[in-house]
Amino acid sequence: MAKLCEDWQWTIRTISAAVAAVSALSPQRSGYLTPLSSLTEATARIGRARSVEDVVDTIRSTARSVIGCEGIAFIRREGDLCHYVEEDAIGPLWKGHKFPASACISGWAMINKQTAVVADVANDGRIPYELYEKTFVKALAMAPVRTDNPIAAIGAYWSHEYEPSRWEVEVLEALASAAATAIENISLLSSLTSADSHEVCSSEKPAEQDFQRDVERVCAIAAVPAILDIVLRMTGMGFAAVARVTEDRWIACQVLDNVEFGLKPGDELAIESTLCNEIRDHRQPIVFDDAAVDPQYRDHHTPRIYGLRSYISIPIILANGQFFGTLCAIDPNPAKVDSPQVVGTFKLFAELIGQHLDSGDRMAATEASLERERELAELREQFIAVLGHDLRNPIAAVEAGTSRLLRDGWTERSPMVLKLMKSSLSRMSGLVDSVMDLARARLGGGIVLSLSQGDINETLAQVVEELRVAHPHRVIVSDIQIGQSITADHLRMAQLFSNLVANAITHGAADEAVRIRGGIEAGQVEICVSNGGKPIPAEKLDKLFQPFRRGDAASSMQGLGLGLYIAYQIAQAHNGRIDVTSDATETCFILRMPVA
Repeated sequence: MAKLCEDWQWTIRTISAAVAAVSALSPQRSGYLTPLSSLTEATARIGRARSVEDVVDTIRSTARSVIGCEGIAFIRREGDLCHYVEEDAIGPLWKGHKFPASACISGWAMINKQTAVVADVANDGRIPYELYEKTFVKALAMAPVRTDNPIAAIGAYWSHEYEPSRWEVEVLEALASAAATAIENISLLSSLTSADSHEVCSSEKPAEQDFQRDVERVCAIAAVPAILDIVLRMTGMGFAAVARVTEDRWIACQVLDNVEFGLKPGDELAIESTLCNEIRDHRQPIVFDDAAVDPQYRDHHTPRIYGLRSYISIPIILANGQFFGTLCAIDPNPAKVDSPQVVGTFKLFAELIGQHLDSGDRMAATEASLERERELAELREQFIAVLGHDLRNPIAAVEAGTSRLLRDGWTERSPMVLKLMKSSLSRMSGLVDSVMDLARARLGGGIVLSLSQGDINETLAQVVEELRVAHPHRVIVSDIQIGQSITADHLRMAQLFSNLVANAITHGAADEAVRIRGGIEAGQVEICVSNGGKPIPAEKLDKLFQPFRRGDAASSMQGLGLGLYIAYQIAQAHNGRIDVTSDATETCFILRMPVA
């Protein structure tokens, strides 16, 4: 998750570079200016990939248009070789070929753990020019995938001598970083799924609650009652059972009792009194037709304690070698059981029960893994959604400011516009951290604050100006009079306030003003954000602060339903709360939090 934020930090820096270029209004700026939406979509698609092949295919299909180059290639490191596994270019490159890492530029980038930029392939000692001479490639940039221990590289190629701009190089590196994160997540999920699907407890002393689960596992095997019936019919014996046997427990999991021996599923025998205790140690069958005449068992305590004459017990061993228990049958009378046919049949049935138990474990592990994967997928989607949601306002401010500069050129208001744009970019960088906060909130850790004392009026005024620039046709009336410094996380407070005001703009009546009032009442900061329009139904008020919930369910409304959830989590982290009232006159969200 930390790497995901690093990827978005690349994105923020590339936006900063673009704004710097616009503010300079330099006519010498050249190259392809990648839209943020294209880069966001590409990194989101990479993040959603479910296999390495999906990652490679996404890069192949998106990177050229995002960077603006004439060719793209994905190169995988295979030991001392570089394997060009995929490409998308105006002419053929080296797809399917392998080269020594020491003899190609992709190998140089991976060995040196840094991006290689070559403005002229004919005049760079790192380039084997004979390989490039018959291709269209005249310039390139090659970024390693994972800088600490590169596993691959992404190359961008141009058909003319060209010095890629910082913007283009950082976009390439952002794609490489996103690919590294996606590949690591895929590898992690794959290993977790593999481990879960084969994981069984190796301890011979399971926890108390596990025994009931063992009983339920055996009872869930539909074949066990039929197996017990068959072995009693075949041997003429009166009692058969599948038992869970550990170092200190003997527990009946499933029984068929035709002689009123008295055991039911879940009942126990003293482990020391059973022959199964010995089977657990040596893992060999114990079989005798008549204990009274058997030289090994005629003086044994088990037949004497339970009054049995005939006995057969076969160990049940799971696929990983764990001893589970036994399939056994007893009778107070002699029976012909010590024969290859009977013993062989019992062994087959014991193996069948063991296989069913293994299948059940694998199924349960798979279901648990799938549930975790669903949770991870939901969290991953929330990452993408929260970025899209919370970055919308500052991005809109940057877009509006850029459009104004391009339309009007340099005017007396340009410095102010650029200042707002720079502030918006700073907030965008900070908002990337909120992705981690959402994860912590969902996983129970809570949002972490960075507290400082400062002027909350200034913090909130900046947000209002951003939103006015982003929504020039909406009237926002602000009257915030907080006459003292407040100890808070001011970046998070700006995020909270932005979400409340943006919610009012989105869901309020377009022809009515959004009104903001703020002050200190009874030692608490109180900020009210209100709007006119259709009231929120009473039955939906208690669900407003849940993720992906909205007061107005109309599909035409923009927004992902995350703003209020995030705002509420930030308020809680400040020991505050957000209350809401809504009627035909206005809808008002009120933040209340302690001054200190």
